[in-house]
Amino acid sequence: MRLTDGKGWPLLTDIEAHYADLIERSPLIGEMCLTWCRAASADQVIDALDAEVVDVTVSGLQGLINESYEDLEEGRLGRFLMLAEEPPWFLAVEYSGDRAYRALERLSSGGEAICLIGSQTLYRFTLHYARGGRTLCTFDYGGDIWGDAAPIEKHLDGLFNLHERYADVERGLVPGEQALDDWRIHAFALMERITGIRLSFELLRENALYRFSGVG
Repeated sequence: MRLTDGKGWPLLTDIEAHYADLIERSPLIGEMCLTWCRAASADQVIDALDAEVVDVTVSGLQGLINESYEDLEEGRLGRFLMLAEEPPWFLAVEYSGDRAYRALERLSSGGEAICLIGSQTLYRFTLHYARGGRTLCTFDYGGDIWGDAAPIEKHLDGLFNLHERYADVERGLVPGEQALDDWRIHAFALMERITGIRLSFELLRENALYRFSGVG
């Protein structure tokens, strides 16, 4: 049976069903900074962050959350970042920080990068796309698109929850009162279309966990 959203409109494909399930099963994923970037190696990614590495261990998503909790409670820039590798892409995952977002333009200097960051608690989410060392566009939940989305226009077909300009009027897919989950599902779908990689719990199971020197 074809899934529908809260207004009865048909969802795009199984992509939406996948990300709806991901969001439902892991509420904390709405409190993370998730950044995909093209890079030749993990060292290249870490160098772009301009941070001092204290040690590297192996951990999964829950381990990242556990390690990051103290930083989150104390309101300081997170010391932990998990890095997954799916050549030629790398995924940086942060629970209590946004180092990858701050370094987005450097991370995109040799290709492209896309970052989803926000707070489910505060209902603030943005999706940033950068290429060639420059941020090209930002999708703002509850707001507009800033910059130029033309370079990724081909990936935006049907993703009407990101912005009404992507509605398909002929099929009756017109955005109404947007829900946060609808926006996030389409944000994840856009990230998958750009990278060609589906975010999953399996991908987040065991990866390199970097600990950086503390910053007040």
